[in-house]
Amino acid sequence: MNDQLIDAEREHETILLARESFIGELKTLNRQYPSTGFGLSLRTHSGEHYLLANSRMPLPTDKSQGFPTGRRVACLENGERFSSIEVLADARTYDTLNPQTEAAILCDVLDLIAKIETPSCQPARLAGARVDRTQIATGTGG
Repeated sequence: MNDQLIDAEREHETILLARESFIGELKTLNRQYPSTGFGLSLRTHSGEHYLLANSRMPLPTDKSQGFPTGRRVACLENGERFSSIEVLADARTYDTLNPQTEAAILCDVLDLIAKIETPSCQPARLAGARVDRTQIATGTGG
């Protein structure tokens, strides 16, 4: 029973870290691609479901249904920190992007997933560089 409590506490800490740190990453995507909505769907190993989104991504009325619009850009299944990490882009705008922009979004989204999946006790390393974790913002709630 103690192991379950410890695991639940770790998941809760991971979600708080994601809300505080990675909403800043969504804001960066928002600045880089101002006409595209982005949503982040996180599922914990215990089955909890959390959603984060920029201001252009429509939010669901019931989070269990996921985002009402959007096209999956990338997804990681069975990670160490989350059972799934899915990034969606608003379908209305994403379908009109040129291939170069679409490739750039994919690169940025894969970096985002790597940052989320990197354990918080170790600095994330992407392409040999340390990730700056100073961008803090509030999330949309889980």
